[in-house]
Amino acid sequence: MRLPRPASRPLDLNGLPAASRLEARVALTITAIATAWFALAAAWEMFGPILAGHYASSAGVGIIAENMLRWKIAGPVWEYTASQPPPEMYYCHHPWGIFWTTAAFMEVFGRHDVICRLPAVLLSAATPPLLHAIGRSVYRPAAGAAAAASFVVLPITLSFANLNALEVPVMAWTLLGLWGYVRLTQTSRRRYLAVSALGLALGMNADWPAFVLTGGLLVFGAIRAYLLPKRVFGPVHARRYAQWWVLTAFIAALTVALYVALFHHAGKLGDLLASYGFRSSGNAEPLSKVLASRRYWIELSFTPVAIAAGKLAALVCAARLVLLRREHDALPLLYLATATVQYVVFRQGADIHIFWPHYFGAYFALAGAALVETAAALIERAAAARRARGNAALIERAAARRAPDDAAPPAPAAWPAPGALTAWPAPGALPAWPAPGALPAWPALAALALWLVPLAAVLRDGLPALRYARETGGRFNERGHLIDSDGAKTAFLRWLGPRLPAGAPVEMHEGMKATWAQVWALGGRVVTPARPAPKQEPPRGAYLVDTRFMLDRDQASLARRFDITAVGPFWALGAAVDPQAAVDPRAAVDPRARGIEAFSFREREPGLLAWYLVSGTEPEREIAPDPFLTWELRTHFGQPAEPPAGAPETLEQKRIAHNIALAAGDGARAAALLAEISAALAPLGARFDDGTELLGTTFHEGARSLLTIFVRAGGPAAGDVALSVRSRVVERATLSTTMADPIYRDVGLPTAISPQRWRAGFLYAEPVPIRKRPGTEVFWASLRARDRGRAPALVDGGGASEVEVLRLR
Repeated sequence: MRLPRPASRPLDLNGLPAASRLEARVALTITAIATAWFALAAAWEMFGPILAGHYASSAGVGIIAENMLRWKIAGPVWEYTASQPPPEMYYCHHPWGIFWTTAAFMEVFGRHDVICRLPAVLLSAATPPLLHAIGRSVYRPAAGAAAAASFVVLPITLSFANLNALEVPVMAWTLLGLWGYVRLTQTSRRRYLAVSALGLALGMNADWPAFVLTGGLLVFGAIRAYLLPKRVFGPVHARRYAQWWVLTAFIAALTVALYVALFHHAGKLGDLLASYGFRSSGNAEPLSKVLASRRYWIELSFTPVAIAAGKLAALVCAARLVLLRREHDALPLLYLATATVQYVVFRQGADIHIFWPHYFGAYFALAGAALVETAAALIERAAAARRARGNAALIERAAARRAPDDAAPPAPAAWPAPGALTAWPAPGALPAWPAPGALPAWPALAALALWLVPLAAVLRDGLPALRYARETGGRFNERGHLIDSDGAKTAFLRWLGPRLPAGAPVEMHEGMKATWAQVWALGGRVVTPARPAPKQEPPRGAYLVDTRFMLDRDQASLARRFDITAVGPFWALGAAVDPQAAVDPRAAVDPRARGIEAFSFREREPGLLAWYLVSGTEPEREIAPDPFLTWELRTHFGQPAEPPAGAPETLEQKRIAHNIALAAGDGARAAALLAEISAALAPLGARFDDGTELLGTTFHEGARSLLTIFVRAGGPAAGDVALSVRSRVVERATLSTTMADPIYRDVGLPTAISPQRWRAGFLYAEPVPIRKRPGTEVFWASLRARDRGRAPALVDGGGASEVEVLRLR
């Protein structure tokens, strides 16, 4: 018995599913809004400096592109070198397409921060229209709008829309390839064969998951066209489909062969296999336990609403593929399989990188299109059944009122005129499909409106996640580890770079926690990270230190032996460092013997244009000489120090002026300044049994919110004691569906002057950047023993070891 193939929606003259003009216009409007919103989100901070976190990988791509152009090489090299790097230095864990693309942009536009983001921003802006095109081609305009809208509300797609790494180009290019495939099967035109092959080829040159998707599509295509009877999915243009299949398979094989040859030439095939063996480590652990450990990351990236809808859509797409036997319902399932392989097989990568399940965003968008199409079809069927019942009732009432003689029955008011009735088609004849303008639009628009309701709930969590991601460099909670944006450090490096001679190398102490973003910020210099402090002679170039992450004894050793330029907590020393030199590096000269010369950051809030284009999560910073900080550092490291001549203006300067007065024995002046400072603080009055007192706090809410804790020292702290600030979310955000982050997170950076060097009665300030998590977050301060020593306890603290310093909703 031959099963009839269910009829699909009739096609218009362009080979697209027929739809009303109203539905098409509404769908295009929603897609345009979604595209504009997503492009704006991707372009936010596009011209700003690249900072720490996962976003720093974009700077790494910029370094690679610059090396390709500088040394005329095709292979990627992550670090700057003084001579042409050999193939042994090539990075061979991923295809090289994204590096070649960035190098092409840099060749055209030059070396700028924006070049490290521009390819991702452009591809992200193109992704919603591509999703609309696929949904429109496979189903109907409303489904295309649903696909575009679904993609642009997810927290994970918003958070990584400007990340010039792997997922963004893979999704954009493979979606182009899938659209070409759909249109090829609908029209059999060569142009779509070329579009499909091009999109899939570019995707495979971006990263390996594109091979999973392409391989799945090829397997499905072979089964669909050559193994199953034609009645299952319908006939295809045999010659054109075979051309597409052979060409796509050939491109996939050629791409694999290309990278095997390139990696073999570099001697890195073993390194590639070892890296993916490492990425897939941990597969022995049950999947349920793994997913439970990632629950907050998963909910934060997608929200429970999107997760539930995605699970439902997988069942719907599978049912549609089996029952309706329409081949394009396999596309969401193929993308789901690709994302699942990436997320489940390479568990170690997913445990470290919160963006690992990014590919589920493309699946969710395609699944949203299938759900809207299914809902629209159900609404249409229900409406048709209701009309049929109504018409049958009208006929029955007309027959009941018919007179016993031959008089004609009265015509019901709602019954159409006899001339307007559609005749039943003759046997073998197809019923005429109404013109597009006559098609009913309301079932599809009703289904689309229903789908937009849960998407609004997803966007409610997507908006704060976007800011949270930018503030943390895409790390979010980092599983409780300390997060620093490196905003001030990057400003220091950009200030220092032009003051070094051309070609002067830079070495960094491990406390600098070097990233690709830091190396990029120095303008193309050879940088050696994690170098031990110099012993005798100053380095040939510059040696950089973040004193917050350096032992006090090592700081003292450097201060004794070298001249130091300090910018906030960052020290630069070396024969090439001259902070007084003009911006022209040729003006740099050897420093004079002067001890520590300190500069500080002057911060201000960005204007509206700078907030959007440069930085909406960091203040604007200038670096200026600071005689108050110079006195403080010299005094604490035993160097001759002259008090500043000017009067203190800022709260920070008044704090140091208080210490100057105390050191000079001017108790009245110190008391007056202490009273003035205390009046500006939110009081804490928390005392520890070692004599340390937390006086109070200030809180500045802005692009980068800042909590500053003022401390009066009881004297030098024990050897392993440090001021600590941590936080926890105690209640999830209003109207949010995402669980509250359960992790305690360290948020306080170590103090620039070690507590082991504090002086009794002196005031110290601990600036704590606040990168608020969604929900109500509470912050506590304490004196914590870093090793196994005894931590000072609160006096009259009722057994508590920490004091609440801030609560944010």
